[in-house]
Order: sequence, then C-alpha cells, then structure tokens
Amino acid sequence: MAVGLDCGTAFYIAAREDVIRTERNAFLTIDGDASSVKRMLLRKKIPFVERNKRVHIVGKHAFEYAQIFGNSELKRPMKSGLLNPTERDALPVLKGIIGSLLGDPKKEGELCVYCVPSKPIDAESLVDYHEDVLANIISSLGYTPRSLPEANALAYEGLVDDDLTGISISMGAGMCNLSIMYQGIAASNFSVSKGGDFIDEHVSMDTGVPTAKCQYIKEDPSTNLGNAKVKFDTDGPRVVDETDQNNVQTAIKTYYGVLINYLLANLSKRFEADNNIPNFPEPVPIIIGGGTSMVPGFIEYFTKKYNDSNLPIDLKGISQVPDPHNAVAKGCLSEALLG
Repeated sequence: MAVGLDCGTAFYIAAREDVIRTERNAFLTIDGDASSVKRMLLRKKIPFVERNKRVHIVGKHAFEYAQIFGNSELKRPMKSGLLNPTERDALPVLKGIIGSLLGDPKKEGELCVYCVPSKPIDAESLVDYHEDVLANIISSLGYTPRSLPEANALAYEGLVDDDLTGISISMGAGMCNLSIMYQGIAASNFSVSKGGDFIDEHVSMDTGVPTAKCQYIKEDPSTNLGNAKVKFDTDGPRVVDETDQNNVQTAIKTYYGVLINYLLANLSKRFEADNNIPNFPEPVPIIIGGGTSMVPGFIEYFTKKYNDSNLPIDLKGISQVPDPHNAVAKGCLSEALLG
C-alpha cells in the first residue's frame, strides 16, 4: 500500500490505486465570535481550522465563499510554489488539508511520495525548507515521506510510451517545473517562478476585476485561448463585448502568451548553458500537464508560440498528458508503488 501526493500551490491531490482525492489549497478567515462561527461551520459540515481564536474555512469552500463575498480575501498557504512566509497560519492549514486527504495510513509507516518543486532558474529561492516542512507534516500523520521532483512525477505518467525520454512541463499555479529526461534519468530539473497565479494577478491589475474572480473566469469552460475577440479601429484595440467576462478572457490570453514565451526562453537558455543536456539521438516529445495547462486551446496556443521560437530541439510533438490535473499525483503514486 502506498500513496502519491501532489503538493501544488492551488490544489493538493492524493492518489491511491483505487481513489483520487482533491482539495483546493486555500483558506478564508471568518471574522466574528469563534464559538459562533465554529457552530455554524459544523452545522454546515464545512471543514475549518482554528488557530489562536481565528477560524479559517479551508479548501473548496473557501474558494466558493470568496466568490460570494467579493470583499473577502482568499488566502494561500503556499505562494509561487513554496510555503507562503506571509501567512502565519499556513502550517496548521496545510496540515489540516493534507490530513483530510491522506486519512489514516493503511499500514504502519505507509509510504507517501510527495512532489517538490525544483530550484527556480529565475529567482534566488531554495526549496529545502519547503521540502522538510512537508516531510514533517506527512510523518506526523503516521506516513513515511519521500520527495520527488514535480516534473519527474509528470514524466512518469506522460513519457511512458517514449521510453521515459523527452521534456516534461508541469504548469502549476505558483510556478512551472521542467524536466529534461533520457531513458528515465533526469538530466536537468528546474523551474520558473511564474504560473497560473501570475496570469490571474496581471489580469486583475489590467481589468480591475478581483483576482479570485479572474481565476474563476479562467477556469470557466467558456474561456478558450483560441477565441478571445479584439476589434481594431481608429482608437486602437478594444474588446468587442466590453463586459467584465470578455475583458478578462482577452487579458487571460494575453498573459498566457507572456507566460509561454517566458517559459520557452528559459528552456532555451537551459539547453545553451547546461552541459548535462543529452544529445538526443531521435526527435523527442514535449508533454505538458498541470491545472494551468487545462484551459481550452492551450496546446494549440503553446504549439504556435513554440513554432515562433528558436529552441534547439528536434521535436517529435507537443501534447497534453491524459488527466492533466491528476497526472503529478499519479506519477508520485507510481513511484511509491515501487517501494
């Protein structure tokens, strides 16, 4: 028995052989008398964490309440792929989320393989403390923790048919993780410190729509990177339908383009600067997963941006992994099942 755990900035996902469980990595602090608030939440069966007489709704309910009460601040225990140092209650919230997903171990010291980000190529950040804190939380729940680079976990799901050879890109909320792999050996692992949150924040700044609402619109099925409409006239570009929804959707496409260009530029730098990059004897695939890649039209838009770049790769193709939202957790599980 074993379990894989995707520790993402936006979602935590636990995968076992028979079930996958998901929870939003978010919380919302509820003002008012703590006793009254707790009774209300217990009555509604809404999960919460209490810390220093402060009550926090956690998970998807926090996200839903943030949409209903527009002035409520949705908080994250993690930021840019790592623990959020500005949130003093982040650790108990994380422990509550992880505990609810994992439950009790199926056997004493059950193995839990959890993903960690790779060191960013574009920021002075280390991942060691983040990795250790997660290990401590998981072990406190009765599991034996083992870490795995996030993009490696994605490769174990998406590159199986290519002899575990190619490039895997896990596009999360806080950052994007990449692995350049040859026959199961990761020649290079790195990340860039931009992801889906970068898109949401800049869309919000440009449109004046709250960040949580921008994220909600980004995840709406009607948002498609292939159909944002812009009309040109003598006054310059403007959106045809100037509702908040269409303004936000147009801005989303703009910042997806910025993120993809940034990602490809850093991948190109890695190929030029890293002596460990293998000389692939055959064309290699790029496989992509993660929640930020799930907006309709993403692969087509990414492919267009790739074709406009000058990456020194003999490319086999670009594709999205099956079940992109859960693929990292499944890859962690496949590693855990090896013992």
